[in-house]
Amino acid sequence: MPRVLCSIALAAGLVTGLAGCSVHDSTGRVSVDVSTDAAQGHRYTVQVLDADGQLVEHQSMLPGQSSDFAGVPLGRITVRASGLCTLRTTLHVDEVVHVRLGTGGCHR
Repeated sequence: MPRVLCSIALAAGLVTGLAGCSVHDSTGRVSVDVSTDAAQGHRYTVQVLDADGQLVEHQSMLPGQSSDFAGVPLGRITVRASGLCTLRTTLHVDEVVHVRLGTGGCHR
C-alpha cells in the first residue's frame, strides 16, 4: 500500500509541474528615500499602506536615509510620514517602486 501512495504522489507532482502551475508572489518592493530637505535630526515613521488604507509596513527613518519595504501587496499604495508629503502610486509585479518623501512640492 505505501508503494501505491508514493506512486500517486509522484504522479500528482509530475502533472502539476507539467501543467505549469507555480506559486505566484503577489507582493512587491518599495524603496523609500527621506529627502535631506526634511528636518535634520528628526526621525520620521514612514508608513506603507495598501489600497484599503491598512498599514503594511513601517519603519523609523532619518533625512537622507533610504530603506526597502518588502512584502507590499500589489496595486495602489500610499507612502506617508507625519510632516512630509504623502505619495500614492501603483505597485506592479516584478517592479520596485522608488519613492522620495520630502517637505516641498506636495500636491493635495
